[in-house]
Amino acid sequence: MKISLFLILVFSFSAQASPPPCTVWQVKVRAHPVKKYKRKDGAEYSKATREEHCRDKFPTVTHWQDRFLNITPNGWPESREKFKYWSQADKEAVLKALSVQPRVLRELSAKLVRGVVSNSPKNPGTTVKNIDTIALYDVFFTSTNQDRILSHELSHLYLHGLDPEKLTSLVEELGWRQKMLSRELIRLKDAPRLKQDSDQSITEDIANHLEDFLSDEIGLRKKFPKRHELIKRLVPSDFKLEKP
Repeated sequence: MKISLFLILVFSFSAQASPPPCTVWQVKVRAHPVKKYKRKDGAEYSKATREEHCRDKFPTVTHWQDRFLNITPNGWPESREKFKYWSQADKEAVLKALSVQPRVLRELSAKLVRGVVSNSPKNPGTTVKNIDTIALYDVFFTSTNQDRILSHELSHLYLHGLDPEKLTSLVEELGWRQKMLSRELIRLKDAPRLKQDSDQSITEDIANHLEDFLSDEIGLRKKFPKRHELIKRLVPSDFKLEKP
């Protein structure tokens, strides 16, 4: 009886002392010494040993981890497009690109689906606002510009929440006008385009500009200084890509 009681106590202590197993979204950090240091806010920390623990791989976007859908989204407008199950590697590629996005883009609500090929074969992503869903295709996962692509797709959702008056000023500067006796917007023929597909729709044009504001701000400011200034007034001061 004494031996049994001893073993129970030993195993009970071991179970309590061992850290919980890490999830697929975490990495295990081994116990290691931490030197005495002082934080920017003035708080001082003594020399210590940090115990073994689990650390989130993508701590700023943990709320996106459950948004990966493995089914064809209801209401998807392109019936010929095919979708497939997410691999863990593909999920992590998306979360890595999400992690560097501005805070306001990371805070958006959207579902993510894994497309195969878009109806426009070179298209890496599609966003459908009325069902708050972003599809990312094979092209996205072979691209070296994943951060930029995701900025563009998130901008399609973000622009709907922008200040209407400031947004109207940008729309007019981009060369869009309301067609007479219609709610349709058309683009002036002599208005310079930022990209080839900028004539496709006003939302595509704005998303193109927000994408360049994040990934090529100097180039955008040189080419279209007034547009750059209007976007700067439209978005928060921390609307910038963050370092990983």
